[in-house]
Amino acid sequence: MTKMTSTFRYGAWFFVLVLITSLNRAQAQQTQKLTPVNYGTITISALHWPYLIAEQEGMLQKEGLEIKRVLGGTTTATSQALVAGSTDFAQMNLVQLLSANSAGADLVAVAGDTLVPIYALVVHPSIKSYADLKGKRLAVAGPTDPLNYIMARMLAANGLTPADYEMLGLGGTPTRLAAVEKGGVAGALVNQPSDFKAIASGLRLLGYSSDYVDNFQYTVTGTRRDWAQANRPLTVRFLRAFARACEFFYEPKNKEAVLRALIDKAKAERNDAEKTYDLFVKTKKSIPQDGAIDIKGARIVAESWKEFGLQKPPPPVDGVIDMSYLQEARK
Repeated sequence: MTKMTSTFRYGAWFFVLVLITSLNRAQAQQTQKLTPVNYGTITISALHWPYLIAEQEGMLQKEGLEIKRVLGGTTTATSQALVAGSTDFAQMNLVQLLSANSAGADLVAVAGDTLVPIYALVVHPSIKSYADLKGKRLAVAGPTDPLNYIMARMLAANGLTPADYEMLGLGGTPTRLAAVEKGGVAGALVNQPSDFKAIASGLRLLGYSSDYVDNFQYTVTGTRRDWAQANRPLTVRFLRAFARACEFFYEPKNKEAVLRALIDKAKAERNDAEKTYDLFVKTKKSIPQDGAIDIKGARIVAESWKEFGLQKPPPPVDGVIDMSYLQEARK
């Protein structure tokens, strides 16, 4: 090996080393520039799918954002955290948002989240039919949760009146499911993929919510109105990632990536993730294809305020919806 050849190789390796170092520094600087966004949610499930996708596929990072999840455990706790300023955005049911505003808060829905939630009515093995639920207790998230409306529709369609059963507020899906398994309640609405696991373990399926409800607005992306106004560019960037994730979900070519998001983030088994995906894609009722709110569904929720346990009529629902941020994000 000549001295010139040796010098050339040394120079080439030195150049590669400098290049790698520079790239690592640039990547570190880019990571450091990500703005943390505190995002409240009750738990992580298939209903959280678009944000799982946005994080996994780098859609949030592309907008210079890093999501920091704050698990509330209950709808009330998630709402309270948003009102108190502990979170910037929250996946919250529309009824809870209306209830908070009735109590003096000024929250606003800036995007959709879940339209018609696909929940399975999972019951104890001793329950063979809807008729067997007469005189029994059923677990729900809370007294003002929109799922109560959906469950009541399912039960009414099968011959049961509100006087025939009792709804007991217990919190999120894990808590409700545990109560069914232990026999503390006869049944509960359970989302995916928890319902598949429950049925496989011996619990019984009576029906799906999506078979009884068409237009609805279950959860929304909520925030404080003044905070969104003061942080409009950030809000637009956050919703741009969300809207892209919703579109990404429905592209057949993205199926594997969509499944991976649920498997990795929600700890779902692949078989359960595939069944959940098929259910969501078949109905097209849960995840908004453009990220928007179903105005008709939102009005149905507001008009049914008595059924959600609210003590007085909520503010006009159109006044708590501001789609301008999402519209700007989609330009």
